[in-house]
Parts: sequence; structure tokens; C-alpha cells
Amino acid sequence: MEPNIKLYATSTGKNLGQAIAAQLGLPLLLTQAEKFSDGELFVRFNESIRGQVVIIVGKIHTPYENFFELLMTIDAAKRSSAKEVIMVIPYLAHSRQERRDGQRTAISSRMIADMLQLMGADRIITLDLHTNAIEGFYKIPLDPLSSLKLFLNHIQQSNTPDLCLCSPDFGGIKRIKQYKKNLTADMVVINKERLKPNAVAAMEIIGDAKNKNVIIVDDLVDTAGTLCKAADLLMEHGALSVKAYCTHGVLSGTALDNLTNSKIEKLLISDTAIEHVQHPKIEIVSCAGVLATALEHIINNKSLSQL
Repeated sequence: MEPNIKLYATSTGKNLGQAIAAQLGLPLLLTQAEKFSDGELFVRFNESIRGQVVIIVGKIHTPYENFFELLMTIDAAKRSSAKEVIMVIPYLAHSRQERRDGQRTAISSRMIADMLQLMGADRIITLDLHTNAIEGFYKIPLDPLSSLKLFLNHIQQSNTPDLCLCSPDFGGIKRIKQYKKNLTADMVVINKERLKPNAVAAMEIIGDAKNKNVIIVDDLVDTAGTLCKAADLLMEHGALSVKAYCTHGVLSGTALDNLTNSKIEKLLISDTAIEHVQHPKIEIVSCAGVLATALEHIINNKSLSQL
């Protein structure tokens, strides 16, 4: 690894940063983040980064001070004459709001893009964008990695017979087609109508899941309400079992209760958002390996297409 590269983590990215550092063979350096008595943040680098390629691992899901700390860290790096600032943001929050949903609404994913670029980020590595259209908001390289390899090995090692891949909406069909290329499985899709965020009015299954072990593949699970309703509906239509693989496990609100009361057998998530959760139905698969490999390819000028 080149000597002019330094790997840092914000306060939210420390654990993931340590796992990435171990795989890259780099020491993990931490920024100094403190608060004034009124809650105002203070961020600084404790060593010179002049002329260095600075990699910063940070998570920006709520509370919003996580995002503001990351913005301050980028600004501090640029003002300290860093040669290049590469951001590792495993879960790019606000990706569900990539267009105006009716009148008098914001496009918050564009706001996130503008702020990260305005502060001086030179490149961003993330995992499973909610929609590929978000890439067009960035004038800098944005590398949206896939969780395919992250979860595919786990599915293959389970040796589950009569597999059926399920997309929770039409937008996810492309995602499950990538899995189908590597698995012998049928496909079904859930057609749902939303009243408002985190609330589904109705849903129906397109396809046959009877006598199948169904695997739902999605990029995000928040309150898990929709996911659990989909799992229960699949079981009502004759599915033998239902598991879910969701990249970003936000798990807010009543998510854990919803999972407890659902017929879903297991939920597998990565550590892009939360890193620890005590629940018998939840298993966490670390994304550190995928992110570390991407960074190694970037540093050595290798292609990211296979990732």
C-alpha cells in the first residue's frame, strides 16, 4: 500500500473502519471530534495530512449530527491540504427521496450530493443505491457497489432446496435477476400500493411461491412493516419459509416488534447502518470485505466492475 495514503474514521465509522483497516493492512487513524456545551461540534486532524490521499469512513444515518460531523471532517481535510479525499459512506441516507413525490416537496438525495461535493469530497464509495438515478446527482466519481457477493455465498452455503427469489417491488427486479444468474431459483414480485412513507395500503404476489423456500432481496429495511407483511402474505400463499436479505438495516421504530410478530424466519443485513442488534431473527454480515476490496482496487488503479 502506498505510503501517502491515510485511513480515517469518524466517530460513527470507527468499528467498520477498523475492519477495513485490518484487511488493507493500514493503521486506522481517528479524527478528534468534540462538542461544546451547547452541542456545537468541533473536528480536527491530529497529524499532518498535507499532500496525502485521505480515506474517510463515516456513517451518516440519523441523528443528523452524524452527517454534519462528516461534512466538517471533509472540510477539515481540504483546508489541511489533503491531496484527495475519498469518502466511504456505506449507506447513503436519503436515497428514497430522489425525485419530487408530488408538489411542494424536496429532493433530499440531491441535497446530500450537493453538500458532500461542496465540502470537497473527491470520490464516494457506497453500497447498494436505492435507485441508480442518484448517481447522476454527482459530478465526482460515485462507486455504488453491489451486495451480491456479500449475500450470495451465504445463500449458496445454506443449500436450501426449492428456492424462490422475491422482489418486494418492481424496482428490485433487476437486483434479483443478478442473484438468479448464480442460483437455481424461481422468481416472484410483490406489487404494493403505498399511502405514505412506511405505510402500505395493499399488496399482491405476482408469481407462484407455493411449496417454495422464498428469499426476499432488498436494499433497505427500515420499520420492517412492509417486509413482514410481504413475508406473511407469502406464507399465506403456500410458501414453506421466508428469509430476507437486506443490505441496509436501519431498523427504526417498531422494526424489532414487527419482526418478532411476523412469520419471517430470518433477516440478514449488513453493518452499513447499525452494527449490533439483539434479536433471534436477525443476523449481521459485515460489508468490510467488499469496501476494503474496492479501496484496494481504487488505490491500485484496478477496475471496480467485478464488484
